[in-house]
Amino acid sequence: MSSSLTYFNKDTFLDGTGRGKLSRQVAFTLQSNMESPCPPSLSIIKDKTKKKKHHHIPEIVSIDIKLPLPPNMEHNKPIFIPCEQFPSDYISPTSLSILHWSKYHGRNISFYLKDIGYFSTADRSDANRCREDFRYLKQLIYDINDIRQLKQMKIEFDLNIGSAYLNPAEPSTSLDSILWWISRHKTSLLDKKGRFTFDFVAWRGTIRKIMSSLFNYDTDWRIGVIHYRGAYFFHVFHTETELNIEFGQTPIEKRMCYWGHKFEDYLCSETPPLFPSPKKLFSLVNLATLGVHTLVYGSEIDACTPDSILNDDNNNKSKTITNLNNDIDSNKTHKKKRTYVEIKVVYAQNMLELHTTTARKYGKWWSQCFLTGIEQILLGFRDDYGIVRQIQPLLIKDIETRARTWSSSSFLSFLNEFCAFVRKTITKDYFEDGKTVYLFYFSPQEKKIKWRTTTESAYQFLPDWFTSQDFSSSEVVIPSEH
Repeated sequence: MSSSLTYFNKDTFLDGTGRGKLSRQVAFTLQSNMESPCPPSLSIIKDKTKKKKHHHIPEIVSIDIKLPLPPNMEHNKPIFIPCEQFPSDYISPTSLSILHWSKYHGRNISFYLKDIGYFSTADRSDANRCREDFRYLKQLIYDINDIRQLKQMKIEFDLNIGSAYLNPAEPSTSLDSILWWISRHKTSLLDKKGRFTFDFVAWRGTIRKIMSSLFNYDTDWRIGVIHYRGAYFFHVFHTETELNIEFGQTPIEKRMCYWGHKFEDYLCSETPPLFPSPKKLFSLVNLATLGVHTLVYGSEIDACTPDSILNDDNNNKSKTITNLNNDIDSNKTHKKKRTYVEIKVVYAQNMLELHTTTARKYGKWWSQCFLTGIEQILLGFRDDYGIVRQIQPLLIKDIETRARTWSSSSFLSFLNEFCAFVRKTITKDYFEDGKTVYLFYFSPQEKKIKWRTTTESAYQFLPDWFTSQDFSSSEVVIPSEH
């Protein structure tokens, strides 16, 4: 059995870092382990047209780094900067203490999940750039279930190519693209009293941030909450510590972040672009029932499997989601049209070098996938030069089974407790309460969640185009462009 694979090596670019113009494409055929691989066949890409093409030369924006990376590179502990809004002597009217994770372990909290929508966006803080289609959903070119073939492939993915032209940044915390999707489906998301039929709205990353508080001793977080039409909307406001981490990244840390985006392109295209486009995102809209709480959240998707069916479910006008909880139950037996996969790059030679039993970063991996119903992660094993020579799938259930320093029940139990704490704290509607925003703050030193209120304009994260629209009308409100 053979597989055709296209890759790029340092001869492809003028200096091996992606700063030159693409000139060669190397293609070769990989045979089974019993056969020797065929020698590479080189072909020069020629311009078939007689017209001259004017190539746009990208601007170099990143600082080059020395490779290979140090084998025992130290990971510095984040510098904690006290939050001015929540000094250590601030006493909250009420607070939520966070116990050791083992105290939450074993609690039986039900969790049901399904996806109820999707959208593509080139900027999730700009509702005008959202489309309800699959344009930014990447599709793997490899069969993730054919482990034998994956192991036989002799690949050499240079993750440094194009790194000079891109400094990946964290996506915006804005809810605007999720609000855009809610606005499009508002008539089926409201009850007869004009209240939303779900309890919480957020990005998946916000929910994961809350869950990770169980073993977070270094960084704090601050989440704004607005209670509007019966639902609690979550928005992350970065603390001084988080901003210092984001804007204080070293060139090596920026390069490692770039490697993750570049690896996705290799897995989803035989001829990947010079550099990735991390702002172009495809997101699912997930509906989860956690105990008595109902959560709607957006989840960014890395890729789907080659056999996934990409058609527009929204053309089916008869499909409604009036009763979201019943919709979960009625669709349990439906065959999934799409299978989504998470993609990660790790510094290791093989699966045996991953300390999945003790390293808590795998707890974050698990929660990221579990909250979206993703069952597998496709891992790329890189070396000190940023070269991936082996890929292999990792089952989410295997991560959970091997864990010794966290458990799935502890994550869900704590999230359930936090949701109950928010609902008990905020009882009035946003407009009835003078447009009050509640700020919840996690203190890693005290292992406690505090809160305070504010009406400052800087924290009014629900846009006017969303709150001022007629929710009894099926008309889709499109925010005016600035």
